Amino acid sequence: MTCLLQRRQDILIANMATGTASREHNGYIALLLLCVVLTTFSHSAMAQCSAAESAALLKFKSVLVDTSGDLATWGPAGANCCSWRGIKCSATGVEAIDLASTAPALNSAVELDPQNAEASSNIAGDALAALPQLSSIRTDGITWPGPVPLRQLSKVPLRELVIRNAPGGHLPSDIGTFGGTLERLVVTGTNYKTGLPSSVCKLTKLKFLEVSSTGMPSLGPSCLGKITSLEEVRMQNNHKVTGGLPVWLTSLPNLKVLDLSNNAHSGNIPVQYGKLANVDLHLGGNHLASRIPAGLSGKPEATFRPGNEKLCGAPLGECPV
Repeated sequence: MTCLLQRRQDILIANMATGTASREHNGYIALLLLCVVLTTFSHSAMAQCSAAESAALLKFKSVLVDTSGDLATWGPAGANCCSWRGIKCSATGVEAIDLASTAPALNSAVELDPQNAEASSNIAGDALAALPQLSSIRTDGITWPGPVPLRQLSKVPLRELVIRNAPGGHLPSDIGTFGGTLERLVVTGTNYKTGLPSSVCKLTKLKFLEVSSTGMPSLGPSCLGKITSLEEVRMQNNHKVTGGLPVWLTSLPNLKVLDLSNNAHSGNIPVQYGKLANVDLHLGGNHLASRIPAGLSGKPEATFRPGNEKLCGAPLGECPV
């Protein structure tokens, strides 16, 4: 293919003086696009996982209850697991497990074996730890019966951890182990009641944090305000989160998006929030009152609505005298 492309390029150059270059150019571009497609397909087809990675994934599958057959493509032993549903590979092996792509519907039927919950969780952790290139885990819908088994994964270069629609369990303090690698952490659609452990503050590479639709009683810990790499923080739909808006969020120098909508926050908007004029801010659906800080006067009304009926000042109505 490379030699053929070179030949077409030589022809194109030779015909520049004859007026036929346009037709040759179109043919060359078409051939180039075909080359790109075939090269991409070739690289994808060449992706291979090792026998050890295949065995590790089958070990992980062995402790999952898969009543809907979402993981039916996982097997047989020794097969190239890069072709299995929900498994993504790079040239060096398995780099992502995306169970969201195997069961996109809410409340997946895939779960850890409830008959042997603790042992199943440990086995799952050990299995995933045997994937040395693993950088992303999306365990959408898996019910963890206890703490998510992160201790075993301490040597895995994890950059993304997504726990979605997963009742039970909680993030253990071992999450701090990934301080040198983790960039994206999502905990949503769970009934977690203990809040985030203080060790999340060790995630100094974190850029995206979402904690939404949980049973957590508060947002924090406040030491998260020291993670200067944070660009997007989404902590919405946590209906048990009451009290004032957390101030620590206003100390994040690289913050671009902040969503605290549909919690149960009350009280005024701290004056420090005036520094967030250039942040995509969402505070609607709470019970906030008093005057909006002057620094937020240029925000659209949708920043504060619906809800917050007792807020006043630009961009909302005038405050009573």
